[in-house]
Parts: sequence; C-alpha cells; structure tokens
Amino acid sequence: MSAIVIATKNGNCLPVLAASITCYLPDFFTVYLSGSGMILPKHRTITCENTGTNFGDSYNEVVHQAIADGHKDLLVCNDDIVFNPYTWQTLAEDLQRIPAENRGWVATRSDYARGCQNVRFRHDGDRDGLRHASENAIVEVDVIAPICAYISTNAWIDFPPLNWFSDDIQCLDMAEKGLKHYISRAYVHHVGSQTCGPDFRQCVEDAKPWIQQNRPELAELWFKTN
Repeated sequence: MSAIVIATKNGNCLPVLAASITCYLPDFFTVYLSGSGMILPKHRTITCENTGTNFGDSYNEVVHQAIADGHKDLLVCNDDIVFNPYTWQTLAEDLQRIPAENRGWVATRSDYARGCQNVRFRHDGDRDGLRHASENAIVEVDVIAPICAYISTNAWIDFPPLNWFSDDIQCLDMAEKGLKHYISRAYVHHVGSQTCGPDFRQCVEDAKPWIQQNRPELAELWFKTN
C-alpha cells in the first residue's frame, strides 16, 4: 500500500500539484491531504485538518495517519511541487537500485533546493549542455530536503517540531540508526518558499531556541558566530 502525504496551510499551489498527480502518478496511490478539503478526481483522497504549528508537527500528524491505515511506502511532498511525466517512473527505477535494508530517504531533485539536490548543481566531471551528466546518477548524501521524497514506514522517525532544520535533524537521527539517504535521478518542479515563507534569516532565528535547548551539539555546529 502506497500513500502520497501532503500538508498545507494556504493551499495556493495545490491545484497545480493536484493536476500533476492526476495526470502523472498511478492511481494505486492514496493521497493524504492535511489542511485542505480538495478531493482528487482519480486518486482516493483522505483529507484532514492541519493542526500543526510548524512543518515538523504538520507532517508527523499526517504521516502517522497513513501509517495507522497500513501504508508501507510513503511519498512525502511539499504542497508547492509539480510532478512531470517521468518523476514516478524514474524514482521507482532508482528504488530498485538502492539496497532496501539500510535505505532512508530517497529524494527527487528540483530547481529550488539546496546543494546537490538542486538540478543546477554542477558535480565534478559535468560539462555544459542541456543537462548535467551527473543527473543520470544516484547520489548518496548526509541529509536531504523532503520536497518530494520516498520513505518506507519502517525507516520513519518523527521530525522535530520545527520549520527549518527539521529535515536535517531527522536525517541525522536516521543515520544514527544506520540508514542512508539518496538523491534520485527523478525531478520535480518546486515553486519554493510557500511553506515556511521567504524570510530565511527569520526561519533560522525561529529554530534556534529549540535546537539550542534540545540539540546543543548541533547548535554549536550550525550557529557559530566566530
């Protein structure tokens, strides 16, 4: 059983995301949509209220609902992405190539993401052209952003109650359990800055107190002032 998990607050980008799911993703997916009453025309859709006050809590709640309903495979998505005709096919192929026993997140690339998850990132050996050569490779990384990413429910660990850094901390906690994270060859368009807002400095400042209190070793690493 497979589920797409989405949490939203304003839903501005949902119509385009929903249209791309309808057009490009198999109808065996059940769509869990927190924060909107939208029903997709071809996919079983389960809606609920988004009571979370941050990214982590919002997604933990809807993921727990999907797990309680017996789903084993989750595709966790931001509310402001757009699938293309080959996203799921490519991601599914890559999942077959990654050992399942220690597999954590497998994330798509996008045009609005950090580091080598950004499709514009140039890896060693890349040359100018319509696409980077490295886009044909699966890349193992320490952390991913689950803009659009697959995870088995067996690997799931809750996000901390944060907007920014919730994914970093979750990925590191999963790595402590021996799980590895990957960037797939698959791609989604990402509008960006719709979930937590465009004020990046404020997003960092909002996250600092919780991290300093609960994960001081990470606060020392991430928030050095000298």
